[in-house]
Amino acid sequence: MKTVSVPYSIRPLLIADESANLNMTEDKTATEDFQAGKYAEAVEKYSALINATPNFSSYYLKRGQCYLKSNKYKEALQDAQTASSLGEKSMELAMLGGKVATKLQMYEEAYRFYKIGVELDNTNTDLVEGLRNLQQAILDEYELEGGEDAEKGYSAVDFCSQDPYPGDDKLLQIEQKILENKHNIQDTIPWKDYKDGEEFRGQASEAAIEAHSLMVAGKLEEAVQKFTFAIETEPNNAILRRLRSEAYYIMDDKINSLRDLWAIPKNQRRVEVWRLGGQIFHDLNLPLHAELWFKNATRLTDGKDEGVKILFQRTRIQRLYAPLCNDLAINVEFSDFGKCVVAKKAIKEGEELFTEKPLIMGHVMDKDNNFALSCDNCAASILTAEDYFGSTLETMELDLKELIKESWPDIPTVTCDKCQKVKYCSEDCRRQAWVSQHELICPARSEATKKLHEISQNLGHGVAEDGVLKNLWDAHFSPLFLARVWSSIISAAKHMMKESDGSVPTAEQWAKARSPFRKFMAFGNSSAADSMPTILNLIREIFKDCGDGVQYKITDNEFNGRYFQAVCNLQTFSSPITPYHRFMTRVSKLGAEDTRGMRMLKYLQTTPHLNTYCGLFQLQSCLNHSCTNNVQVSDAEVEGYGGVKVVAKADIKKGDELFTTYIDTSMPRRLRRAWLFRSFNFWCHCHRCEFEGDGPEVCTECKKKAENNSLFLACGQCHRAWYCSVPCQKSAWRRGHRKICRKTKSSTDAAANQDSIELSNKEPEK
Repeated sequence: MKTVSVPYSIRPLLIADESANLNMTEDKTATEDFQAGKYAEAVEKYSALINATPNFSSYYLKRGQCYLKSNKYKEALQDAQTASSLGEKSMELAMLGGKVATKLQMYEEAYRFYKIGVELDNTNTDLVEGLRNLQQAILDEYELEGGEDAEKGYSAVDFCSQDPYPGDDKLLQIEQKILENKHNIQDTIPWKDYKDGEEFRGQASEAAIEAHSLMVAGKLEEAVQKFTFAIETEPNNAILRRLRSEAYYIMDDKINSLRDLWAIPKNQRRVEVWRLGGQIFHDLNLPLHAELWFKNATRLTDGKDEGVKILFQRTRIQRLYAPLCNDLAINVEFSDFGKCVVAKKAIKEGEELFTEKPLIMGHVMDKDNNFALSCDNCAASILTAEDYFGSTLETMELDLKELIKESWPDIPTVTCDKCQKVKYCSEDCRRQAWVSQHELICPARSEATKKLHEISQNLGHGVAEDGVLKNLWDAHFSPLFLARVWSSIISAAKHMMKESDGSVPTAEQWAKARSPFRKFMAFGNSSAADSMPTILNLIREIFKDCGDGVQYKITDNEFNGRYFQAVCNLQTFSSPITPYHRFMTRVSKLGAEDTRGMRMLKYLQTTPHLNTYCGLFQLQSCLNHSCTNNVQVSDAEVEGYGGVKVVAKADIKKGDELFTTYIDTSMPRRLRRAWLFRSFNFWCHCHRCEFEGDGPEVCTECKKKAENNSLFLACGQCHRAWYCSVPCQKSAWRRGHRKICRKTKSSTDAAANQDSIELSNKEPEK
């Protein structure tokens, strides 16, 4: 920022002093009103002070305390969030934000505020009490809802559509050609009313009964012969065709099995026919036909058959993800709980499983981020020597300046030529961003795009439609992320429209443009559209005119869907290698005789902050949670882009699922599980949740309740399981507790899990 020197004058100083004195006086009287319980009067005075000095966080904290005392929790939370966005990090902020967010049942936000306090002083008694209140509020809600209930939560398969993808019709035609040319299976011919052989129908019926008995006995070849005699007599009998098909399938003769099912007219195919046919097509690697047959089976059961819906999703998931996993040690599969990542082979601890670039990325709203120092398309750092060293560069020895000039990477910073605000690391990145999404949301395009960028820069704060400055956005990712999603969809549809010489995108083109985002599940139990109307209306304003006569109307449902897609799937990441790191590497390679390297070290003590981005990752988003995760997700540079890598934390067997973590797993079991259910709507049944307990009142192993106010004894090592007897302790140890038992890290952690007498965890004698 440039500084402007002005002639010395006493007048500005007098005005500043007078203004400061007025503020001090107003602050003093506001404090007196607060202490006297005159909260409305104090709010009025603090509001006047905020209008005069809007960047002074202390006034927001004080007004927030007034709102808290007046039970106006929403207003108090907005003031706490504004103070936080201004860089405030104090115990007062932690306590204010934590208390009011807990009152509003916004537990994740409460935890975020309390973590500020933990970093300052984790022994503060008020802070400890606030955290206990937060935990109790979550647990009270858990108990109020009846605790764990297997019927609560969502059915993963119900969140997965069976709608076709764009282009599936053409793929289905290709598969049909394979059936005709390779397997000689033609379109089904309607059955005629056969009258020949009526005199043998009694024998055919007996043969069919005998064939079924042979099939049950495992004599499949003989059963097929009997079924064949019966079918030759009654070629139009769908039941006989299905039974012979089942026999062929068990014999692993999939083609003949399919021929029998194919011969049955569509209007006579029952659920069992469609289901078996779908399985055969899946085995033959003809996924479009498999999906079609499973879909027909689903339709006949009115969607009530969970098994056939899961078979459909397994086929689709394999079709969509197999190409991404061809050269990897993992597969993506579909289980009863949704998508999951499974090891194709045995994996060793420390092995890198995959790296991945985001499908689309956006900003994380954090005051420490400075996105002018990284590329807005690939997340690469564009930190210059001037950015890093600052004014120190001018005072360095000449030979050190020469070293920096020689070794600091050249940073060709490129700026959007329309808005002159958004920066890139290269002309290629600028072009890619413009074509893929930036054109429609460039801050120079309209007042709406400019305002959305300003709200993002102000960490979600802005002037609402009622003219009041407030927090408009309830998420840690920028609202611009959602705008990027819609912009990328619209840009892709417009590109296809122009290539086909159309005047508006067709329904198929819109479907193709949206299809990359169909892989990401969305779940939420509230309305983002209702709680963030200003952002919704801004985004609607941006996309009501997309140029070239194209409009895009965003409904409340679509806004909610995209918002919760982001909430459920976004992964934060940074580009871990900066020009600073490359400079350090080059300096470290200087010869021993070159003293510049040693002398330069004193200027390189501070590691630069890595800007935090968020992105949708196709594979990483399939990782499920476990409180004993066996993989770690970390930052990576992938093909020159910021991204993630997934590394094994432990040895993993072939066929085992890979797990990450969604929450802080140092919390006690009951709190962890209540938090997971509230945030992600599932009950965790991992090894830790199975073999840790909730307290000394109930035996972790046999669930026996303690009587007469007595308490059961705790595991002597982890203090996270309680047993009514040594046999129960030994049984739990054998069954799996030893796999998750870890020595308690601190006395504070032990106290959080309640004091109790220790039990031995030695291996039982045999």
